[in-house]
Amino acid sequence: MLPYDLLLDMPEASATPTREHHPAIDIWWWPHTSGQTNWVKIKSRLTREEQDRAAAFRFEKDSIGFMAGRYLQRSILSSYTGIAAEDLHIAVGEHGKPYLADKTALTFNLSNTEGLSILVISRDCTIVGIDAEIHSTLLEEETAQLICSASELATLSTLQGAERQSLLLTYWTLKESFLKATGDGLIVDPNRLNVWLEHGTKTIHVEQNLSSDDTGWHHRLFRSPGGHLIAVSAQSERAALVFRQHRFSDQI
Repeated sequence: MLPYDLLLDMPEASATPTREHHPAIDIWWWPHTSGQTNWVKIKSRLTREEQDRAAAFRFEKDSIGFMAGRYLQRSILSSYTGIAAEDLHIAVGEHGKPYLADKTALTFNLSNTEGLSILVISRDCTIVGIDAEIHSTLLEEETAQLICSASELATLSTLQGAERQSLLLTYWTLKESFLKATGDGLIVDPNRLNVWLEHGTKTIHVEQNLSSDDTGWHHRLFRSPGGHLIAVSAQSERAALVFRQHRFSDQI
């Protein structure tokens, strides 16, 4: 049994800080294919650069996914900062990780997958990363050799069929969330990371020999109502963090 929680079991997230603030990581998710979204209006709310990038996709579903993610990101950041969405200055780091160019204590990260855009955001973390994958995603044996450590491959060799695929996808999703948090992305070989799922608990370890600080990490797995596997990695000086969620609903 993989150590994931159902996303809907998490407490409700809010962009407004409460008087008794509890250190939190908020997950805002948007199953954007389930409604009657006006994508022309969504596109008009994006920057010119974002509109051009959306238009460059070959397939409409990829263009829609990109627009959904960027609209979600701007909408939620606006709610947390009080800055109008169109006035937000979202820059990217050396390896493509987005951040707010204006001085802010907020850290955030976005993931897009088929039918879902999802954003993790926190006032209480140094860095955060998120990845989401459709649970039915099949990864080939060659992929396992590229992304898994020797220890992970040994564990996978004891499993077969759906159980093996599920664990392999879990390894991949957790590594993606970790590398997105650090900002390294896929310039780092995923097989340099070793995911260890503590038996009988929901504790997750990502062992690494990279230059990044190896302390204060929090890793969690979730399952969305639509069947997506979601991994969150966050680094914080806070020992205890509350994970919260909110389903985003566009008002257009």
